[in-house]
Amino acid sequence: MNDASLRDTRYATELAHASISFPTGSEGRIERLHFKEGLANGKEGYRFSWWKDGRMTPRPLDATEDELLELLRNAFNGGVFTERFEKQLRQLLE
Repeated sequence: MNDASLRDTRYATELAHASISFPTGSEGRIERLHFKEGLANGKEGYRFSWWKDGRMTPRPLDATEDELLELLRNAFNGGVFTERFEKQLRQLLE
């Protein structure tokens, strides 16, 4: 992930993201965000999103198990998740 590709909107600041490309040319992403508005104002959280032609779509991300595992692998390897989240996820999976 390139820092120049991180987005900053009125709603949230993107802190990190990881993605996979689908055969259609669209993209699935996991983004770690700092929320500026709404119930999560001032907190960090995650968004799973689907991108087409370089733009986020207003549709949910649909992925096979293999695609989701690849996306999660890219997110873990790319530092999208916080250490706290990774530790708690490991405990959950044990």
